[in-house]
Amino acid sequence: MNGTPGPSGSDAFLAFVAQIEGGGSHTASEAEAAMGLVLDGMVDEAPLARWLGAFALRTPSPNELLGCMQALMSRARLVPTRTSPERILDTCGTGGAPKVFNASTLAGLVAAAAGCPVAKHGNRSRTGFGSAETMAALGFPMEAEPTVQANMLDTSGFCFCMAPRHHPGGVHAATVRRRMSVPTLFNVVGPLCNPAGALRQVVGVWDARLLQPVAETLARRGCVQAMVLHAEDGLDEASVCAPTRFVHVDRGSVVDEGTLEPAMFGIEVRSTPPEPAHSLNEAVTMAQDLLQGRDAGGRLDMLVMNAAIAIVTGGHRLSWRDAAGMARDLLDGRRVLDLLRRVVSG
Repeated sequence: MNGTPGPSGSDAFLAFVAQIEGGGSHTASEAEAAMGLVLDGMVDEAPLARWLGAFALRTPSPNELLGCMQALMSRARLVPTRTSPERILDTCGTGGAPKVFNASTLAGLVAAAAGCPVAKHGNRSRTGFGSAETMAALGFPMEAEPTVQANMLDTSGFCFCMAPRHHPGGVHAATVRRRMSVPTLFNVVGPLCNPAGALRQVVGVWDARLLQPVAETLARRGCVQAMVLHAEDGLDEASVCAPTRFVHVDRGSVVDEGTLEPAMFGIEVRSTPPEPAHSLNEAVTMAQDLLQGRDAGGRLDMLVMNAAIAIVTGGHRLSWRDAAGMARDLLDGRRVLDLLRRVVSG
C-alpha cells in the first residue's frame, strides 16, 4: 500500500478506475484528480495497476494527458531559472521503442552548442544504459539541486533534470510500473512536464497513435514550437532507415503533419540501422566517439538528423539541410564536446 488512503480518496479512485475499465474517458479535471491521488500516495497498488492497465489498452486523449500533466506540474520541484520558458528546449521522449543510442540527449547537447538553452528532462532506463546513466558516466552531475541546474542552464545553456528529483510523487507508482511489461501513462505524461518550464519540445513517441494527442496537449499547454515524432521503423526519434512521421506545433496550435525523409537533411537512406549499444560501456563509448569525431557512420547521420530537428525547434530559422550542416559543423569543431566539458567541470 502507498501511504494511508482515506475512504474518500480510495472511493474516488475506484470510481476513476471503473470509468476507464468501462470504456469511458476522463475529463481534464477528472484526470488531474485521479493522477493527484496517485502522486499523493493515496492509492493502493492493485487499483493503480488496473487504472494504468486499462489506459495501456487505448490511446489517452488530450484532455486526459493535460489533466495528468497539470497534476504533476502542480507538485513539481521547479528549476528556478532566469531563462525565459519560451526560449528553453527539451528533447525528452517517451521511451518504449527500440533504442540505437542516446540520440535525444546528444541532440540536446548539439542544440545547446548552437545557442538554444536546453533543459533536458529524463530518467533512468530499464536497460541500465539510457541517457541518464550515460550522462552520469560521462561525469555529468545528475543529482544536482534545482538551483544548481538553474545556474547551469543560465550560464552554460544546458542542464539535465532527473525526473524523480523533480516529480517525487512518481515514487508511489514506481513498483507498479516496474511490474508492468509495457509503457504506461506515465511514459507519455512525463515528457510533457519539464521542470524548467520548457515551451520548445522535441518529443519522440513509441506509437504513431500518440502523435496527435501529444501534439494537441503541447499546443494546449502553449508550446512555442514542438515536433512530435515517430519513425516508421518503430523508433521514437528520427530514423535514417525509414520515413519519420511528425506533427508540428507552432505558437499554441497544431499547424502541420507529415513525414521527414533523410534526404531532406542531406543524408542518404540506410538499409540497416546502426548497431545499437548493448551495455553502458558501449553507450558511453558511442557517445564519446560521436562527440570526438571518431564515428562517421550511421550513428552520426542519425545524431545530425535529430540535432537538426532540435536546432530548428529551438529557434533557428533554417532549412532541415542547413540545420544538419550546422550540427555537423558543431560536432566537427568539438564545440559540443567543449560544452559538455564546461558543464561537467562546473
